[in-house]
Amino acid sequence: MADDLPKMDRWHSELLDVHTWSDHPEIKALCDNIYMAAGIDTLDQVGNRKPKRTAKDCLRTLVLDLYVKWLKDPALSVGFGKTKSSYKVGSRYNGLFIPEKIIEVEGLLLEAGYIEELPYFHHNQGHGRNYTTRLRHTQKLREHFGKLTFDLHDINTHQNQECVILHNKYVNDPEDDRSKKIDYKDKDLSPDELALVNTLRKQLQSYNKLIKRSFIDIPSFEKPTFVRTINSGRYAGRKQTISLGTDNKFVVRVFNGGLAGKWELGGRFYGGWWQQIDKEYRSQIYINDKPTLEVDFKAFHPNLLSNELGITLPDDPYDLDELLLPDVLPTLKIQRAYVKLLFLMAINADSNTKTFQAFRNYDRKDKLGQSLTNNELGILLDKIMEKYPHLSGILNTGQALRLMNIDSQIANLVIDHFTQKDIPVLCIHDSFIIQYDKEPELRRVLDQATHQITKARIDHDIKNERNTHHGKVTGNIKGYEEPRVIEYHTPIRIDPTSQYHDRKAKFTKWLELSSNNLSG
Repeated sequence: MADDLPKMDRWHSELLDVHTWSDHPEIKALCDNIYMAAGIDTLDQVGNRKPKRTAKDCLRTLVLDLYVKWLKDPALSVGFGKTKSSYKVGSRYNGLFIPEKIIEVEGLLLEAGYIEELPYFHHNQGHGRNYTTRLRHTQKLREHFGKLTFDLHDINTHQNQECVILHNKYVNDPEDDRSKKIDYKDKDLSPDELALVNTLRKQLQSYNKLIKRSFIDIPSFEKPTFVRTINSGRYAGRKQTISLGTDNKFVVRVFNGGLAGKWELGGRFYGGWWQQIDKEYRSQIYINDKPTLEVDFKAFHPNLLSNELGITLPDDPYDLDELLLPDVLPTLKIQRAYVKLLFLMAINADSNTKTFQAFRNYDRKDKLGQSLTNNELGILLDKIMEKYPHLSGILNTGQALRLMNIDSQIANLVIDHFTQKDIPVLCIHDSFIIQYDKEPELRRVLDQATHQITKARIDHDIKNERNTHHGKVTGNIKGYEEPRVIEYHTPIRIDPTSQYHDRKAKFTKWLELSSNNLSG
């Protein structure tokens, strides 16, 4: 096996997942071998007091996580924290009780030549970004990996993982995620809050079980991974390897504002590779080997705000009817795209300055927004205010987390409805992907859920391209006594690759075996 991997890159990494576990005989045998060969057995105490997790257990989680990364992308490294605070045994976010002893295990693996390290990076000025140590398997460990026959289906990458997460503020950065999580205790919650959180957790656990046993894939893909370039935000330009496998389907709800937020801020659903891929590929998703449709709310947050004030927005609130900056935004179509971005940033931010900063951070692919000055952005924002005076005093007041909580409540009703019917539906905040034949039911449930939460209705539309057909319909219904031509649609089907068929067959076999084990 040739050792031809590129040099380790700290950007090309994923954090260690301390919920990775498997009892497969092959991983047990491999870890038994390394346990002795690397001297890790010296870390386990001999005596009556046995910890919840031994050094051997730490070894299995670490080796499995390295193996998962290797299966997805051999060049991918692991972000590994070397501080005791990274491994709190009693933490809600450490369901496998992995102790700080894993740091010593990692050190012995390094000494024995099973892994290589890229040391942590600390910014000298104190105001830049710091990065944890990066690890990657060496040729010595890869030779063992190459002999293993089990794959991602035999590894639980979310063993005992908490799915209801509390942050002290909005976090959109996986590197900061751990430090911003609040390790809330049941005793910290009021009886009503505890009942709510327990209900939400139970619903989401049921949903994750359904998603795990659902085959979700893209038939045109030859590989079970997707490499995308991040186009906006602080990581613009970075490449990211996204797994379409079972390791990347776990969904969590993230609430913000800490305990003071009383679970009324944020609450959106995150996770699942369908949230991580580019829009053009979402329309190609198949669920259980069936084409899907994506149903999207129209101008969701602007409509939520306006409905609260008893105002109905036009069908396209982002169309300002006239070109305001023709030298920079030369067409109404281009202007509309940037008005939409500015509108949404103004709903989220709490000042003009932060709105304009967020606008540039999340610039579109054509990067025209980078050339807009604050004065020019002010012209667009003033026009929005002029057209929608009811939003004066509401935009730039930090409405985001409150509105996210409303759309998350709607999403929760939708997801729970279909979970109870054993029908997988995928959520991308205010849009939903479902098997094409379930689309009419989805749209009905969206209306019901929106009215239940907001006492109003918000229009939605199908985002996918579809085949359009016309046919004559007649029947004993008013208006159809004589044959009448109607328009109907069918999904665009994708020619599957042979690799897709292989992935489907492997998933089907795993599902059959796991079902037999459960019934046995």
